[in-house]
Amino acid sequence: MSSPTSTAESIPEALLARLRQAVEHAGNHPEAAVCDLLRILQAEYGWIDDPRLHLVASLCGISPVRVEELCTFYPLVLREDPGHHVLRICDSIACHLAGAPSLLQMAAERSGVPIGQSNGRYSVLPHVCLGLCDRAPAAFVDGKNTIAPLSSEDLRQVLRDWESES
Repeated sequence: MSSPTSTAESIPEALLARLRQAVEHAGNHPEAAVCDLLRILQAEYGWIDDPRLHLVASLCGISPVRVEELCTFYPLVLREDPGHHVLRICDSIACHLAGAPSLLQMAAERSGVPIGQSNGRYSVLPHVCLGLCDRAPAAFVDGKNTIAPLSSEDLRQVLRDWESES
């Protein structure tokens, strides 16, 4: 595993400057910048690997275990490479009652990706509440597009679009 120093050396200087600026913005509480650093790194690299986790810990002056705790608490932080595309289907109660389980199953069957896993190109993930209960079931595609309500036709279209890129 890389040391935080070697990881910092492998990150572009402009990105490292953004990370340091976020820590400075937190003032006397650098640990308050952890979520910002994770968000910045994940936006750049798609996920948080161990060297990046250790870099965040080093920059914030906390243990890697504390950073890992935050990563496991927040479902939007990915600790494994999700591939090029990420499909998150809400599985909270409103979405569950509106058909999310069958949509998750359909996504897994049509994509060949088991629920909660990646095939190297994309991931199919259940997600705890997207906050769109009034338009259930809901999906979050590639960290930027929300589809609610998600129909089976919408889901087929997302998967067709992904396949056409391959």
